[in-house]
Order: sequence, then structure tokens, then C-alpha cells
Amino acid sequence: MNCPRCNAAVPFRRTRCSNCGQDLRDYWKIISLSNIYYNKALGQAKIRDLTGAVSSLKQSLQFNKLNTNARNLLGLIYFETGEIVSALSEWVISKHYQEENNDADMYINEIQSNPNKLEMYSQVIRKYNSALDSAKHGDEDMAIIQLKKVTSQNPKFIRAHQLLALLYMMSDKKDNRNKALKLLNNIIKIDITNTTTLAYLQELSDIRPKADPLAVRTEEPKTSTRKTLPRLEEADQYKTITPYKEEKPSVLPFVNVIIGIITGLALMYFLIMPHIKSSEAENVNNNFKKYSENQAAADSDLTALKSQNETLQAKIADLQGELEELKGDGNASGSSLLEVYDKLFKAAELFMEEDMEKAARSLKKIDSKDLAGNAAKKIYDRIAEASFEEASEKIYIQGRDAYNGENAYAGAKDYDKAKELLLEALEYNPDNTDAMYFLGRTYQQTSKPKKAREYYEKIVNDYPESPRVADASSRLRELGV
Repeated sequence: MNCPRCNAAVPFRRTRCSNCGQDLRDYWKIISLSNIYYNKALGQAKIRDLTGAVSSLKQSLQFNKLNTNARNLLGLIYFETGEIVSALSEWVISKHYQEENNDADMYINEIQSNPNKLEMYSQVIRKYNSALDSAKHGDEDMAIIQLKKVTSQNPKFIRAHQLLALLYMMSDKKDNRNKALKLLNNIIKIDITNTTTLAYLQELSDIRPKADPLAVRTEEPKTSTRKTLPRLEEADQYKTITPYKEEKPSVLPFVNVIIGIITGLALMYFLIMPHIKSSEAENVNNNFKKYSENQAAADSDLTALKSQNETLQAKIADLQGELEELKGDGNASGSSLLEVYDKLFKAAELFMEEDMEKAARSLKKIDSKDLAGNAAKKIYDRIAEASFEEASEKIYIQGRDAYNGENAYAGAKDYDKAKELLLEALEYNPDNTDAMYFLGRTYQQTSKPKKAREYYEKIVNDYPESPRVADASSRLRELGV
């Protein structure tokens, strides 16, 4: 041990430092208390009392923050419960206090040595944060979809399981409450004293296992769990986890919704409509036979048939109208609704493949006014927000290469192609001052000083903070402005 005052080595159980004379009796008591709590936590961790172990380890570190054994064990418990960020934080702090002969090196290297695994952990954190945000804003269905992916990728992530179970419990559906019970029974095996898990299990105490269908309930069923369940915005355990890098927006759930709607309408037209027509024709024939056999009830039967036929014809007309609306004769842009959504799906597919340039170009072919429904427009806006700026930058680089005669245009400057690409870059991002500057240079080189001056002056006047202001000012002086 080292003296806390002069950092000189002190033999075990010496009550005074031989170097500076510091009294070490209180210091030994503090170190002993820290070790006592560490040993207690070790025993708790062995019997899966992870919540109790975390509490003991935090007390141990309060007495001695340099207790790297306690800090490393705390990181392992966080890792076991799916809290990857907290685990790494504890190991990094431990490494700071003890650079050599520290097990934290092994734990950190184990995670960082596998980039795919590290990226998976990052994706889990991003998806959990996104699901938490959806749940707080009332979009429980989207949150459940995302949390299912999180729990499948990291089955030990206790907080994600608890949040998914809570959303199932809030739905008040028996099947969902059974799913919540199954989730909670799985994670209680990881941490047997987690208070949140135990509280949720208490709320589900009225649910009987499926293996015992004849069991008689001895308690009155609870009318609603909404009054006793914690609100998401007030529960401390549901807090956003700080990820390692920014998450790219995911449009896959919205695409699935649109695909489901179109698939449902198609199935209705090709499967349900023929069945309705054949069924109604059969009903008409049967009623006609009954009419022939019983003339006394002819008038009442005829009235009923007419009323029923009018209702069915109205339903058929409504369905046919919806189908015609989907097929369409062409909207203002000359595309049917199905063609518009086909282009949107293509853009979404390219976006998920992270080909932002092609995604942006595909999206540019769509007029957002042609999209029906908020979900489709939301997908359009998200893809545009994520892809247009990046596409503008990539297309600008191609235009610059065409202007300079570099890379794909090596040895042959192509001012016409440069102008075409740079104008396209500005379509995706009108604030791209790099594209403005090289477009001005292109017009200057092709003897169009008026157009060149227009772009130079736009940079100087509208974007005074841009790094291109000095270059644009210099070119304006060349043009005599």
C-alpha cells in the first residue's frame, strides 16, 4: 500500500508512515470498509443478486475510489445486464487509476477486438434510445417493434426487456400481458432482486401459467394496470443511453407499414372481391327459389333482396373506387399512385443500403404532393433529410473533378459536365457554397462573366461565414467588381 499523503510504500498494517509520519489508522479503516463491501458484492453476484451487488460496489467505491477490483466487478455486472456503455466507463476509469496489471485491459480489448460485435452493441443502444423516444411520444407500436429487435440482439439487456414488458402491460390485452410475464420471467433469472422486475411481476400476479388452465383464481382480477404502472417520463430506469456515434434514421418500420397497406388492398381485390360476388350471387339464387316456392311472402322477400343488393352494390362500388384510385389514370406528374410508391420504395431501399447519392436521385423523381397519408410523407422527409446533403456533396465532388480534369475526367476537362453536376448538387443543397464557387469558376472559364459574378456575389452576400468568401471575393476582383 502507498501512503495517501506522500505516496511512499508502507508495509502491511503499519499505523504510521515511516517517510512522512502520517497517521494511517483511519486510512486502514476506510480501506477495510471498501474491501468488506467488495467481498459482500462478490457474494451477491455469485447468487445473481446483481442489484444488491451494484449497491454494495458503489458503497465500496465511495470509501475507496482506487479499488480497481470493485470497479472492474461493477463493470462486469453492468455488462451482464446489457449496460455496455456503463461497463466500458467503469473499466476505462479503472484503467486510469491502475495502468498496469489491470484486468480491465482484457475486458476492454475483448469488446474492441471485434468491430462487428462493437457495432452491434452500438446499434442496440441506438435502437433502444429510439424506442424509448417513441414510447414517450405515444407511439407504442413502433417502440414495441424496435424493442423486439433490441432484445433479440442482446437477450441480457434488462432495461430493454423491462420497457417492452411495460408496453405490453399497458395495452391491457391478455396475450400481451402473457408476453410481458414471459419476458419478466426470463430476466429475473439474470438479476433475481431487480426491484423494477419484481414490481412488474407483482402487477401480473393475477395471470395463470398456460400449463394450468383449470386453476381457479382466488383474487379479484385487476380492472386496469394503467393506474399503478409508472409513467415513462417519470421512471428513472428509462433514460436515454448515450451512444458512441449518431444514429442514422431508420425508415424500415414505415416502409413495412406502407407495404402492409398495399398488400392488404391487393389481397382484398384479388381474393375477397371474387368471393363476395360469388357469395352474393348464390344468396340471390337461393332467395329467388324461396320466392317462387312461397308467393305469399314474395313482396317482403323482394324488398329485403333489393335492400341487400343495394348495400352490396355500394360496398362493391366503394372497393372498386379504392382500387381505381390505386391504379389511377396518372396524377399531375403523370404517375399513378402505385408508381409513386414504387419510386418511394426504391429510394428507401437505396437509403438502407447507404447509397445516399442514388437514394436522393430516386427521391427527386417523386413529387411529395402525390403521396397519400402522413406515413409516406414522413418516410419521404426522413430520406430527404438524411440523403440530400450527402448526395449534394458527392455530386459536387464529381463536378469539381470534371472542372479540374481529375479522377474520372483525368486529362480532359469537361466544363459542360461540370456545370450539369454542380447545378444538380445545388438542387439537393442550395447552401452548398463549394458547388456555388466552382459553378462560378465554370461560367468564368466558359466566358460567361455575368453568370459567374452572380454566384460569387451570392457567396459573399448570403454566406459571409463560408470558407469560400475569400476565394469568391478574389474572383470578383478579377472580373473587375
